[in-house]
Amino acid sequence: MFSKLLDVLNDLRPRQLMLLAGATALLMFVVVYFALTGLTEKKEMTVTAPVSQVVTRSVVVARDDIAPNTVLREDMLEVKELPATAVPKGSVMVMRDVVGQPAASTIYAGDVITVAKVFSDKSATGFTGTIPENCRVVSVGINDITGVAGFAKPGDYVDVILVEKGKAGASSRFLLQNILLLAVNQSAGAKEDAQGEGAKKATSKPAIATLALTPENMLELVSAAAVGEIHLALRPFQSKDIYAGFGEYTLKASQVEATVPVSAPAPVAPAPAYQPPAASPQPAEASAAPSRIRIIQGDKVVGK
Repeated sequence: MFSKLLDVLNDLRPRQLMLLAGATALLMFVVVYFALTGLTEKKEMTVTAPVSQVVTRSVVVARDDIAPNTVLREDMLEVKELPATAVPKGSVMVMRDVVGQPAASTIYAGDVITVAKVFSDKSATGFTGTIPENCRVVSVGINDITGVAGFAKPGDYVDVILVEKGKAGASSRFLLQNILLLAVNQSAGAKEDAQGEGAKKATSKPAIATLALTPENMLELVSAAAVGEIHLALRPFQSKDIYAGFGEYTLKASQVEATVPVSAPAPVAPAPAYQPPAASPQPAEASAAPSRIRIIQGDKVVGK
């Protein structure tokens, strides 16, 4: 077969041989080009594949669904490695940056925790964010006198005094001390919006005081408000002292009655109580004593 191929080549003219040689060279060039291109692509794939795995970022994600205003804990979160292209803007990288902060909205399991999904300040959660740790909020009725004439404002600290009245008298004692006053007259806001400026004037006086208390103190205050009258005593600015004196004062009804005559001297003014000296004839007998006096003139007794 090879000899036949040589015979065919010998029969070809020089021009035909040159065309055949060129076609052969072009074919070899194309084969070599595609072979080299395929090798280069495979090499790039093997090199770039590990690079895409390295470009990742650690982000904090939610393990379970988290409701709004829920304070985030470590057991609710976990750290995962995600491709850099899949990490949203503002993602939290360190868990301690959000632990203890309340959720601003519902966070679903697997969601990446971002700055926009948590509150950086608990007060941004509304009124509940102002409640101190381990405390409860309870309200009591007050008036101009029991509410310190309206001088007590939210954020102040007050002492709570219980006054109990009965037929035998009245007693007062320190019930609670150094208590945070969270709000005053919060019920008046809706009335002002609904009825206008006139209602604002009518509800401007102290009516309701809202206090932050431990659960034990809360129960004590609620029970005390049912049996007596609650008074608030406004404390000085940043005062932390606790009064440890007698702590209770009782005024009996008999003491009140005994003090009434002292304040009304008019009934005591009459002096008939001293009428026994009306038996003044005795001094009259004493007045007869001058009859025993002897008058002596010279050596004679003139008279008696």
